[in-house]
Amino acid sequence: MSVPYALHAKTVAEAKYDVDTFYAALGGYVIEVSDGGKHGLGVAMQDQGTADWYTANSLLSNVKNHDANGAKFKDWRVPSRRELSLMYLVYFNDNIPNLNPIFYWSSQDTSSLNAWGHWFLDGNSYQSTRTVVNNVRAVRAF
Repeated sequence: MSVPYALHAKTVAEAKYDVDTFYAALGGYVIEVSDGGKHGLGVAMQDQGTADWYTANSLLSNVKNHDANGAKFKDWRVPSRRELSLMYLVYFNDNIPNLNPIFYWSSQDTSSLNAWGHWFLDGNSYQSTRTVVNNVRAVRAF
């Protein structure tokens, strides 16, 4: 017997998620919630690889660059500077998503030549030349 669509939609709408928790159904580890836990931001459970800033997004669409749970989603993106700061707090506190002590690209540029990234070894944001190859870890909103 199938579940009526209206009942299924209500069940999904009532789902609530907690920060600092892995959810396979979301494809990753929740680093921020809003709207009482109904919406938020999740980080992938593994790095997607290395690339220059211009091609970092291309790593995110390749399912081979995600674990089995993350590969189910097509809306991964490069994090903003603020989101990288949230990721760093997770790295510093419990590091369940296995972030590395390396430089991760952000989606935000600083000029026609540079873009922001976050160095997880010291916790600071830095500018890097867009053509330099750095690490990429994806986030997605839910």
